[in-house]
Amino acid sequence: MLKRRVDLWLPSYAMETLPRLMRRLGRASHHTHIIFLVCDHFEPRHGTRDESQASARMATWASGYQAFQQRCQEEFGTSPLHTWFYPPHHGTQHLADLSAMAHAGLGEVELHYHHDGDTEETLERDLRATIAEYKRWGLLLESGERPRTSFGFIHGDWALGNSCGGKYCGVNDELSVLQRLGCWADLTMPSAEQCQTRKINAIYYAKGDPSRPKSHDRGPDARVGSTRQEGLMLIQGPLGINWHAPSYPRIENASLTSANWGRPDRIRKWIDCHVHVQGRPEWLFVKLHTHGAIEKDFDALFGDKAMSMHRTLNRDYNDGKRYSLHYVTARQAYNIAKAAEHGHTGNPSDYLDFAVPPPATAFYTANARHELRCCTPTRLDIASIEHTGVVRIHSKIGPVSRISGAISAVSIDAREGTVILETSGPTEVLPQAEATLLGIEGVEPASLGTDTLILPTAGRHVLRFSPSPAL
Repeated sequence: MLKRRVDLWLPSYAMETLPRLMRRLGRASHHTHIIFLVCDHFEPRHGTRDESQASARMATWASGYQAFQQRCQEEFGTSPLHTWFYPPHHGTQHLADLSAMAHAGLGEVELHYHHDGDTEETLERDLRATIAEYKRWGLLLESGERPRTSFGFIHGDWALGNSCGGKYCGVNDELSVLQRLGCWADLTMPSAEQCQTRKINAIYYAKGDPSRPKSHDRGPDARVGSTRQEGLMLIQGPLGINWHAPSYPRIENASLTSANWGRPDRIRKWIDCHVHVQGRPEWLFVKLHTHGAIEKDFDALFGDKAMSMHRTLNRDYNDGKRYSLHYVTARQAYNIAKAAEHGHTGNPSDYLDFAVPPPATAFYTANARHELRCCTPTRLDIASIEHTGVVRIHSKIGPVSRISGAISAVSIDAREGTVILETSGPTEVLPQAEATLLGIEGVEPASLGTDTLILPTAGRHVLRFSPSPAL
């Protein structure tokens, strides 16, 4: 109990006893929307023997979670999403795989960051370098005419804002640094240990303060009608006492593991903590966290225990009358919270892209470092592609679905039906099923089977297709 530092948060929890009871009674007679998200401190090299084990974990995740989503879709008509908060010290070699997983619809990628002994200057310098590298893989970028840096954040060791007595951070004013660099929200809490804030079960705002650590210990709630809050939004997961756990009483800190999986008693407690934007209690947020790259916890995330959790969620909290369940990413949860602040009501899934647009990976993915210049539903411009092997680009934009080969630049315009490629060797192009090729400037293509076009020579190639009738 001392390690858990209940002295930091138990008074706040006790003060909320009556409001919790009133909200519980209110849920019995009102339609409540459950906004459910899993934020993964994703560390594939944690405790590994060698790099091959980390790569195997990535491969298991890519296949295992996709199969799990399909099982859920078949059984429930909906499927969960995941948010991987990935730390740079686990290597850039996994960024392409994460981008591909996001592009496949499994979830989205945000930033997890461990550091120690920093100053504001060194932290900002190192974060800028980290973000720049992630962007070379299409990550931490919004889609748009000029893709902007945009990310959610989880602090390593929960030590946000130098909240661990000087360890694992060093920067009191960390929130200000994050805001300057394009962070839209922090999702670190709860911790239930030394780093834990006194404010719990809340969506709120905090400002950095160079003169004191843990400036996010308290702050004003996100609230309907309050759209100009200063500081950074913080979205917390549920924290409290679970009196109905198998070995009660037990601290509920929203951690998802195979040993402490999403049992029905835990789900009831997550709901009971009722994290929400003030003034919009019918939109209830359940943010869980996990260290999901470790094999022993796969079962809680995409195995039988995970399936049991989602059966409970869909059976008890998705009847369409008392409850509706919404699986979201961290970005989508933030957007729903911002929509609530702006007074929106009804179905929260109408506001998944309310403030922050979809990430660039929603539209394309590439397995090589590159510079993204434009990414919209109708245009994709990629330059400075670095290739030591075969470059593979998958796209949901325009007339082609895959390009592979010795590619140095790609420009796709779906409205015009054009694909412009700069290549240094043979390149394969797989058109979308509905695309009609009109011609290729500068080369006579060979064909591979009935679908794939082969551009056998290096150079600049302009492919013209019939514009999509949907545009």
